[in-house]
Amino acid sequence: MPNDKKDILISIVIVNYKVPHSLIEALDSLRLAKYYDRSEVIIVDNASKDSSREIITSKFEEVRWIQLKANIGFGKACNIGAEAAGGKYLLLLNPDAVVSADTLASVVEFMEARPSAGLMGPKILNPDGTLQLSCRRSIPTPAVALYYFSGLSYLFPKSRRFGSYHLTYMDEDETAQVEVISGSFMFMRRGLFNEIGGFDKRFFMYGEDIDLCYRIAGAGYEVWYYPETKIVHQKGKSSAKRRVRSRINFYGAMIIFLRKYHGQQGSIFPWWLTWVGIVFLATLNIGAIAARMAAAAIIDLAVLNSVMWAFFSKAASVPFVIPPNRPYYEIMPVLPLIATHALTGFAFVFLFLYNGIYSARQYSLRNLIFSGALSSALVMCGVHFLTPYSRYDFAVIMAASMLFFILWRTALSLSVKAFRGASNFFQKKP
Repeated sequence: MPNDKKDILISIVIVNYKVPHSLIEALDSLRLAKYYDRSEVIIVDNASKDSSREIITSKFEEVRWIQLKANIGFGKACNIGAEAAGGKYLLLLNPDAVVSADTLASVVEFMEARPSAGLMGPKILNPDGTLQLSCRRSIPTPAVALYYFSGLSYLFPKSRRFGSYHLTYMDEDETAQVEVISGSFMFMRRGLFNEIGGFDKRFFMYGEDIDLCYRIAGAGYEVWYYPETKIVHQKGKSSAKRRVRSRINFYGAMIIFLRKYHGQQGSIFPWWLTWVGIVFLATLNIGAIAARMAAAAIIDLAVLNSVMWAFFSKAASVPFVIPPNRPYYEIMPVLPLIATHALTGFAFVFLFLYNGIYSARQYSLRNLIFSGALSSALVMCGVHFLTPYSRYDFAVIMAASMLFFILWRTALSLSVKAFRGASNFFQKKP
């Protein structure tokens, strides 16, 4: 790393939020890149409140760490990092992105050869090697957004009109001047970033990359997509932890962008109709996420209460499960029984929700077992106050419930995989 700011060519700013292990992969890849010795790395931590700082600084002593006391959003955090930067060029990099060995050198050479270029981005791949479509886009005018959200862009990806948002009609290996590149890797001249005032502080997350590209073009500079070098981006590592909030931020950013530029973009749609459309889409999207989470929670509650009912009323004569002459449904008043079901169900659903069991990205069998064990321990502790219930009886119920939770979720997962496999088979070209 350079010892003097005059020797710094590239200032790399990374905003971290609770993803230290992804950040390690990103920094490891940077260390192997040419020009890393002429770079500085500035990490702005958005109040992760975990062990990110200790983990990273112990392994990467050369990084500069800026610790924020509150999560102020991606754009504002990048602005703080850029203020501390001293390089000729500024690279805004996501913590879940892995660069190639030639990436830093390639983007510098590209910018040096094109004085009119203000901002550029490389070819971005998903972990499975496919193109991440967001690495090159068009400004989401009402017409472009309509083609995308209506599904026309999916049905006609090679159409210059309908495939305009993700530019799917273009060759992914074609270097081209575009309107928008991905915020996961933005390489620009630091002086230009400062000249236009950095990111707009009104965007918390999402939309700030589109806004920056729009303003750079408005200042007379070009935005480029350069596929000669590649990075891998594990999209959504931070936002996956709060999926509903992430979607709210996404649609909120669309409204901010609309308010800011609706007078500058020609459209046959009045701005208020576009605003209504965004709210409608947000309601459908967030509602669908909530419905999927609610459906899983309802099934869990049905499983748990069915197991409790079976053991409390039907299994009273089964040896070593519930002692004879103690069928709880016959000796307990109705209200305590209802309260038992309700509180036990609440304990499971609350901890499942808290630990991400209802998130497709965070769900795992290990996480399910851990959350179930934690819920069971909480219920077992409460048995002392729910006489005449036995902790032994509840231990059997909790174990049986966990077995059924695992069975129904495993069956669902296998069914989804089988359905996708069948769909892919029938969609294959002869």
